[in-house]
Amino acid sequence: MFLANLPVEKQEAFLNLAYTMVYADGRLDAAEKKLFDSYKLEIDVDFSKAHAVDFAEELAAFDDSSVTEKTGVFFELYAIALIDEAYPDEEKVLVDIMQKRFGITDAKMQEMRDGLKTLTDAYKKLAKIVES
Repeated sequence: MFLANLPVEKQEAFLNLAYTMVYADGRLDAAEKKLFDSYKLEIDVDFSKAHAVDFAEELAAFDDSSVTEKTGVFFELYAIALIDEAYPDEEKVLVDIMQKRFGITDAKMQEMRDGLKTLTDAYKKLAKIVES
């Protein structure tokens, strides 16, 4: 949702961060896979090259990014951690690293959680409308 305007190098860094977040707990959840695959519509990089990275080091690719870019990248990665409604310690560690690096407040994280819930609830409601 917030990645299309990033330069290719940052899109590649994001993809590797997303891959790392998806597999942080050692398993691929269906909701995480669906969200990860949705990035194919938004970013123009080779998904076959996605791989796990040192999360803190890869975040450095965004050090010169605007606050808006950092917040967008944070939201997308945070959404991966939350989308499957499980939030294991391995994901919490990565989110904490990212929160500190990007200077995201706890209040902003709550806003993001609330926004993601509203979005997913809307999709569920639409699915029910279509199915009935």
